[in-house]
Amino acid sequence: MEKSAKETYQKFVAHMVHDLKSPAIVIGGYAHRLRSGKIGDLTDDQKHALDMIIENTKRLEHDLHMILDYFQSDREPASMMFPERVDVCALLKDQVENYLVESQEKGISLELRISPGPIFLLAYANPLAKAIQNLIDNALKYTPSGGRVIVSAESSEDSVVISIQDTGRGLRQKDIEDIVKPFEEVMDLPNRELRGFGLGLSNVKRYVDMHHGQLCVESAEGVGSTFTLIFPKRPVDGKELKK
Repeated sequence: MEKSAKETYQKFVAHMVHDLKSPAIVIGGYAHRLRSGKIGDLTDDQKHALDMIIENTKRLEHDLHMILDYFQSDREPASMMFPERVDVCALLKDQVENYLVESQEKGISLELRISPGPIFLLAYANPLAKAIQNLIDNALKYTPSGGRVIVSAESSEDSVVISIQDTGRGLRQKDIEDIVKPFEEVMDLPNRELRGFGLGLSNVKRYVDMHHGQLCVESAEGVGSTFTLIFPKRPVDGKELKK
């Protein structure tokens, strides 16, 4: 696809997704108000119906957000950004704190395992943070109450390794193969839940690729999953730190 045609296509998708997000948010908002009972008493069947509406609008919002994020990041390549000296431990601490309320509400133990001192990495700070957010969000989404999510980081001479481990439902080998497919192929998955998971993972993989890193997935049904990000410590694309 020629550059001008690709840019037009990206803009069209971005505008379309943005337009679809607004009514999805409104539908979810009114469903929440109805479910709270503030507009009137509800029967058990009505409550169940609203729970289904709320759950599916959440999924729709998530999928639309992942699609929009994908095309926006494609319009902002690494060549337009500058790497920074990022303290990975501080970044993970901030991300875990952002999800503490949600994890407590769901009855999930969210643990952070990092070294006492900093772990520095030359990285694109915003894409790195988005990758971590997506993986923690997925871990909490697919881990039942009473489960555990562990976020950890360690450093070696050549690399920094970040892991998000959960005790959720886990994935079959075929499911793993499906969710790590390219974005366009993930969009064709018939399983809507896997498609939503894969869309987010496509973004994570793109962010990891920007750092010439690796994304590894280990999972087993009924046991849980571990998503590991491996980043080389060498400078990104030979760029120097921002002054």
